[in-house]
Amino acid sequence: MATTIIKDGQPGSRARFRDSFLLHKLMSLTGLFPIGFFMIQHLVANSYSLRGRTEFNTVVSVFGYLPFVAILEWAIVFLPLLFHAIYGMLIVAEMQGPGGNISYYGYGRNWLYTLQRWSGVVAFGYIAYHTWSTWGIKKAFELSTSHEAGFRAISYDAMMFRFSSPWYTALYIVGILAASFHLGNGLFNFGIRWGITVGNTAQKISAVLWSGVGSALAVIGIWTSLNFYTLAHRPYVSPPPESRNYGVPITEVYKDLDDLVERLPGAPAAGVPGAKPVDGPGGVVSDSPASTGAAPAESAAPTQQ
Repeated sequence: MATTIIKDGQPGSRARFRDSFLLHKLMSLTGLFPIGFFMIQHLVANSYSLRGRTEFNTVVSVFGYLPFVAILEWAIVFLPLLFHAIYGMLIVAEMQGPGGNISYYGYGRNWLYTLQRWSGVVAFGYIAYHTWSTWGIKKAFELSTSHEAGFRAISYDAMMFRFSSPWYTALYIVGILAASFHLGNGLFNFGIRWGITVGNTAQKISAVLWSGVGSALAVIGIWTSLNFYTLAHRPYVSPPPESRNYGVPITEVYKDLDDLVERLPGAPAAGVPGAKPVDGPGGVVSDSPASTGAAPAESAAPTQQ
């Protein structure tokens, strides 16, 4: 009778890491909620940039003024994401085996198994960088300058400035592709793991459904990034009350992000209940029409539809 010897690190080995049934179920669940829901909300919110400056800045301000926003950030985003990522990294490190899962089981589902793990690695690296370059910088400005300066650091104009770099845009696209695939395929696996899609027909329908969701999210993310990239290389029109067309790209108007945050005129959002007037450089009076951040039709920044 043939005997299969499972080598250390090969799929099936538990020499260094014992995959807990309960923790794996919890990891699968956090991938759906809150992480999956947050990713969908985040990409949809970012897509408001396709409508224009006022719409994007209003969405940014609304989420920034949520009650108990710090608690929500840690409870709904950071802690579940850290658990999901760390546990996933343990699975990648131990259960892939030398040469990957497909070295042992080379059929279609196992290609997806391998891609699921490595797309998670790429997505986590991207999310870590993206969080630092947006949320982290926003918090740094809030602590060192003002709450309003933090908003300007992630405003429509600041994001346009970031996406002026081809490398930043390319990194964003790669990260979105990895995260979208990881979520779509992960939701397909969730249905199987939780006993929702058991039969072949149900799994085929699930595969089509979640592939469509993942593809739609990838399209939204790529479209948003390319729109910002395109705007960053057009003649820059500043926000109200100045609304000046400089005739050159935004990178020739501001030397870096610090310069942009200091000099950017106007409030970072349309009228949001509870929003405070901007203080300091570029500040406006909250009662003035300019405080809504709405640009006159003839001077609005161009957007790519």
